[in-house]
Amino acid sequence: MRFLITSICCFLFFSPIATAQYSVKGQVNLGEEWQPKIFMAAVKKLSDYYRTSPDMIVNTASINSDGTFILEGDNLPSEKQFYRLYLMKKQNTDYDACLYVGGDDHNFVHVLLANGDAIEVTASPESIAPFGDYTVKGQSENHMMQSLARIVFPRFYFHRIKFPTELKFSKDKLHTDLKEFTDSCSNTLVALAAINNTDFDEYFDRDKAFYQNFGERLKAELPNSIYTKNYLLKIRYHANEESTSFPTWGYFLIGLLSLGILSLLFLLRQSRSHIAQLEHQVSQVSAPIEPAEKPFSPDDVLTQKESEILKLICEGKSNKEIASALFVELSTIKTHINKIYSKIGASNRKEAQSIAKQAFK
Repeated sequence: MRFLITSICCFLFFSPIATAQYSVKGQVNLGEEWQPKIFMAAVKKLSDYYRTSPDMIVNTASINSDGTFILEGDNLPSEKQFYRLYLMKKQNTDYDACLYVGGDDHNFVHVLLANGDAIEVTASPESIAPFGDYTVKGQSENHMMQSLARIVFPRFYFHRIKFPTELKFSKDKLHTDLKEFTDSCSNTLVALAAINNTDFDEYFDRDKAFYQNFGERLKAELPNSIYTKNYLLKIRYHANEESTSFPTWGYFLIGLLSLGILSLLFLLRQSRSHIAQLEHQVSQVSAPIEPAEKPFSPDDVLTQKESEILKLICEGKSNKEIASALFVELSTIKTHINKIYSKIGASNRKEAQSIAKQAFK
């Protein structure tokens, strides 16, 4: 009898843990251009905060005709992590989903979740955007995430500012507000989201102590978080810190490479006259080939994101300005631009601007 009672008590005690589920309910503004489906993506690296990829998706759910949805499951870790809820336009797929910042197309929110959490996210019916002016019910940290979103997104259209001094003041004001939010935020993960929204390229050198002190805060308060090591690597990169140790075999490889380069230079010197002769012969029989001008329609050869970037290139925006405008990493913009050059047959930015001006007439 005692064994039976003990077994029942153990079952009642442990069963809620074993079946702990998270629940994300809500209502979005579902316009005709949006797919009636909501995606939930796990953000496991800070660089993925604004990146979309099928390998990040952990759950999906249908959206009802009135915009309501519910995401449920028990597959989340027990520690709080960042997750993004977002919608896709009908012309997009899992592989080319776009995140739209602010305005009538704002289609995502970031939340903090763990297994067993329950929150409700509701977009304002007065907005057109799927997640326009949304509100959150649930854990306090998601109220803080909502407050952070209201600082960041309405002020992120820097490419619309025409005057350099006004642009500088606007960027500096946003940076200052994010610093103050970070310092005053009691939740370290929400503070991390705020500091991750700052422009490291622009402000790290002048505010190095601020970024490094926050690294110490992460080590003290969240030593085992998946984001702590990630953040420390990020500030180390921006501080240009090199590893002090170098393996012995590395010097051996450098020696072999140096010897190979010297041998190659020797061979090139020996064959210089022969190469010059061949070049002369080729120049006699070959006429320069002019690049063919192939008019194109951006919609035919470029994705929607690439076409948007090409328009900003045409306007004379720098890579950093484009990254800020589209709220993506600078490396992502560089990758897109290389693909654009290849698709439109441009070899540099000047050629791309010339081709774009003709295409967007």
